[in-house]
Amino acid sequence: MLMRSMAFIVVALLCGTVCTAAELTEAAAMELGYKIAAVNEALQNPGAPGALQAITNLGHDQRYYVMVRGWLMYQLQGDMSILQASQGQRQPDISARVDFIQRAIRAIDLE
Repeated sequence: MLMRSMAFIVVALLCGTVCTAAELTEAAAMELGYKIAAVNEALQNPGAPGALQAITNLGHDQRYYVMVRGWLMYQLQGDMSILQASQGQRQPDISARVDFIQRAIRAIDLE
């Protein structure tokens, strides 16, 4: 639920800060929405094929790079907090997502 609401917030911020109503056609808005949904899905299931590619597809676009990187950093900070709070209890799904997000950040930064 939190990830879904975060995706809607990202869409609203992207549309509000990057595009005016005249610049963002309905088709472009749908395409952007699909890309954001793909990033959201990649964060929920980092082991899925094409997960890293979904993030780099949107993150390499200079119009959206800052927002994607901010989203990744926000998720990374939350996951790191969960790992620290678990006090040594193994959290393999969270650890895998932390590794994935770190790789994704490096991938979009190096483009």
